[in-house]
Amino acid sequence: MAHILIVDDEKNYRIVLSKLLSDAGHTVSLAENPFAALDLLTREEVSLILSDLRMPNMDGMELHQRVLEEYGDIPFIIMTAFATVETALQAIKAGAFDYLMKPFKNEEILVVVDKALNLARLQTENTLLRRQLDSGLGRELIGQSPAIHRLLQDIAQVGPALTSVLITGESGTGKELVARALHRASPRRSGALVAVNCAAFAENLLESELFGHERGAFTGASERKRGLLEMANGGTLFLDEVGEMSLSLQPKLLRLLQEKRFRRVGGTVEIACDIRVVAATNRNLMAMMESGGFREDLFYRLSVVALQVAPLRERVEDIGLLALHFLRRYARELGRPVNSFATETLQLLQKYRWPGNVRELQNIIERGVLFCGGEQLTPDDLPDSLQDADSVNKKTVSRTVELGKPLPELLEDIESDLVRRTMIQARGVQAQAARLLGISRSNLQYKLRKFGMMAD
Repeated sequence: MAHILIVDDEKNYRIVLSKLLSDAGHTVSLAENPFAALDLLTREEVSLILSDLRMPNMDGMELHQRVLEEYGDIPFIIMTAFATVETALQAIKAGAFDYLMKPFKNEEILVVVDKALNLARLQTENTLLRRQLDSGLGRELIGQSPAIHRLLQDIAQVGPALTSVLITGESGTGKELVARALHRASPRRSGALVAVNCAAFAENLLESELFGHERGAFTGASERKRGLLEMANGGTLFLDEVGEMSLSLQPKLLRLLQEKRFRRVGGTVEIACDIRVVAATNRNLMAMMESGGFREDLFYRLSVVALQVAPLRERVEDIGLLALHFLRRYARELGRPVNSFATETLQLLQKYRWPGNVRELQNIIERGVLFCGGEQLTPDDLPDSLQDADSVNKKTVSRTVELGKPLPELLEDIESDLVRRTMIQARGVQAQAARLLGISRSNLQYKLRKFGMMAD
């Protein structure tokens, strides 16, 4: 919802526009001339101004100039029944968002108003994003969504403890960043944070990498080697993709957690080890336990505290902030002049479902900066996969079809998913979501209650 100011010396136009925009969910204020409008602006915050061009004593162009000088860049739409190419160009050149000719269709007004408000919202978001990045907020865990706020609160509470932590989440969500944040929030921050990807080593190599080995322990072991456990002593050991660890190695990790002692491969000497273990996985360890692929006792030792990192598609509020962070980083690293996003680019990024999560966003922004020829990243600088966000949504629906549900249940699932995604796209504005879905607002509210997205 937005606060819209209508300035027109014709009463009928003020009344018609007021009803149209109020029905769309906006708050509307009316002014019969530019002087009344300027007086109202001293008392109230306004999101958008629709002003007639020809009015006595002060016209719409003069009003727009006064607003620019005194209140900054409030989106401004010029309306007139005396349209010419020259005045249209003059209005746009002076900074007006758009130009409408009377008489106009209701749908035309609503489309232009939505575009103007979306532009203003994106400009405001960009300003906030820049301020947050400049202030150093979220140097590692970047975001402003409720999911990120909860995660940061959990890290602040759990970090100072010495308990083991299991971080879960899809690939590319930033689980290693959570591990680093936990380490920095702990009393062990002056010690080392040693990370190892359990999926990157064969079984025997991972054991040697973690525990080290004695000379002659196996073919090729020509000298003693200290393992990562010894290097992490006094600090934190981060076991990424711990679900890939073999069943034969899991008991040795369990013993380390229980006794804080271990032996090198081929060794007999017990080595004390004071470390905190943080593990991460994108697999369902509970399901692996049931199938015998992961030890139950090890699972409960690792997951004294469990933290989940939400996928990017559930953190739409974070996309702009993350994208700007990566834009700045790669513009600096690649020596490119790009410093901002076109409005359409941000809209495209926010519509996409990001199956590869933050890692995919990072790669796409790096590619975009590399190919960008100017100062602003445009949709043409992005890969074709983002140009049609609906293609990803269609894949989601096709997966639902494969579940073999009865048709009524299947259609209800599809409808529920469509309503949820549209509400996200409309950023919770029911009037806008209803228009996108082509249904009435009351019908949308019925569906929101039906699918548990709104309280009765």
